[in-house]
Amino acid sequence: MPDFLREHIDAGGFAVVREPGIVDGGEIVIHHDGDSIHLMRAAEIPATLDGLAEFNVQNALGAAAMAYAQGVPVNVIRLALSTYTTSFAHSPGRLNVFDGHGFRVIMDYAHNPAGLQALGNLILKMKPRHRRTIGMINIPGDRRDDDMREMGALATRYFDEIIFREEPARRGRKPGEIIDLLVEGALAAGFPEERITRILDEDQAAEVCLRMAQPGDLVVLTPTDVEAMWQQVLDFRAASFSPLDVEIERTDKQAEPWRRSA
Repeated sequence: MPDFLREHIDAGGFAVVREPGIVDGGEIVIHHDGDSIHLMRAAEIPATLDGLAEFNVQNALGAAAMAYAQGVPVNVIRLALSTYTTSFAHSPGRLNVFDGHGFRVIMDYAHNPAGLQALGNLILKMKPRHRRTIGMINIPGDRRDDDMREMGALATRYFDEIIFREEPARRGRKPGEIIDLLVEGALAAGFPEERITRILDEDQAAEVCLRMAQPGDLVVLTPTDVEAMWQQVLDFRAASFSPLDVEIERTDKQAEPWRRSA
């Protein structure tokens, strides 16, 4: 704990902190008027995915602090945090998890480098639990070129297979322009070209990710249309067709089967 915070607490100040514990995420403790109130383990909050999702531990600290400051009883705060999840119903497009296909799917609207880095820190913690990580990555076309290259480079830290896509968030860019910049960043980071796939369309890119997945894999989808993408995940059927049947739009408007980066 930083010295300034310890001094504030020792003086009777109010703070909600995460303190080290024996399990992932540590313990959430409320300090007020010299008292220390154990709220709960971070891992007991479903939205933290066993305490691994650092950003949701931080969100829980803020929510608990605001609630306590408004006089909400501790047991009510504890109940609220213990029942709030990252389900699509509770938080559409934010760390939605589906485990119904024999592999795990995470859907999260991480469409800038900061968002992907926060999500990526969670993925790194989860990697030992999964055989392989597959990511569908995009960045809207109104971002800077350097942001797009950074996004591509960041993806290489977290995924074993990367599918770069751009539609429907091209926002004035030429077809294929966003993907080219994402690939440029990934290759500059030393990622193997044979493990990069380019697919313009969001739905087709997600379908290929799901087709690539095998038992024990982790698939991460970063959608633009979160409702349609979640329904696509729910409706996915592994035996309907092969990835080789997917046709994608090339930058020259000709169609060909899905392809690796070239």
